[in-house]
Amino acid sequence: MTTHNKSALFPRGGAIAWGLLTLFAIAIALFFAAPYVTFDAAVSRIPLNPVAPLHFTVLALHAITGGIALLVGPFQFLPRFRTRFPAVHRITGRIYVACIIIGSIMAAYSAIVSTAGFVAQVGFLLLASIWFYSIVQAYMAIRQGHIQLHRIWMIRNYALTSAAIFLRIWLGLGVAYLAKTHTLHGDVTSTPVYTSAAWISWIVPLVFAEWFIIQRFLRPIALKQEKVDKQAQSVKQA
Repeated sequence: MTTHNKSALFPRGGAIAWGLLTLFAIAIALFFAAPYVTFDAAVSRIPLNPVAPLHFTVLALHAITGGIALLVGPFQFLPRFRTRFPAVHRITGRIYVACIIIGSIMAAYSAIVSTAGFVAQVGFLLLASIWFYSIVQAYMAIRQGHIQLHRIWMIRNYALTSAAIFLRIWLGLGVAYLAKTHTLHGDVTSTPVYTSAAWISWIVPLVFAEWFIIQRFLRPIALKQEKVDKQAQSVKQA
């Protein structure tokens, strides 16, 4: 009879999660981001603001750079990839950083000129702002040689990048519900489903990322420090 301990289960679970995330990233990049490379406004999946002539161009740049970041990101977290191909890791890392910087700035503009309403605009603008801030922090950390801190900020950043995945999942479920209840009238961006997606799509993955950071990085440090403090207290009492 084969037995499994906790340490053996976590790598397998992590591999499954990584595989699912990568598959979703590829699907979103190919089916939702890739069409924008033609820069044909007809492929736009959201209503364009008629008083903002650059809206589609900016939206296309956001989609393209975001799609590249979605594809590149998962491979940056593979320990074997980083160890065996450090030069490739650095090059793809620079590509990722450039894509996030461009994509987040374009996303901020798109949020401001969005026709989806004020609540959705604020949600997407906050996402763009935190997305930009987290990649700057990740870049500064690695430049200063703080590898662990860099990884923590990269986890947060890719969680925000994956908002593109959660957005489509939430919209898909929402549209299915509206269609079933015969309450879908007009474009989906004018519905509460889209408004809620502007917040849920990035809050959910970011909360999970923070939980992962606590379990993977902060909890071991806290337990180690607690052990050191107890040993020091024992020495004082001796």
